Amino acid sequence: MAHHVQTCHWSVPTILMPRPFWLSSGDSPWCCWNDREARLLTSTVECERCPMWKPREVEHAHEGAIPPKGAVAMPPPGES
Repeated sequence: MAHHVQTCHWSVPTILMPRPFWLSSGDSPWCCWNDREARLLTSTVECERCPMWKPREVEHAHEGAIPPKGAVAMPPPGES
């Protein structure tokens, strides 16, 4: 697997970070937690060579998700 910020366990979109980090999301769209302290990434090139890079354990938050007990399936909008 290629080392990319999008597939790294330690990366977080800056917009999802608490204040004041998310205020910098326009300039630095990604943050890194690999050294246990969040830091803004001004470039994702460093992720390609990062020795701490590790793959995400879950590719997508909804992949393989089990609906909560009692959830009712809803048809897509416009369908009945």
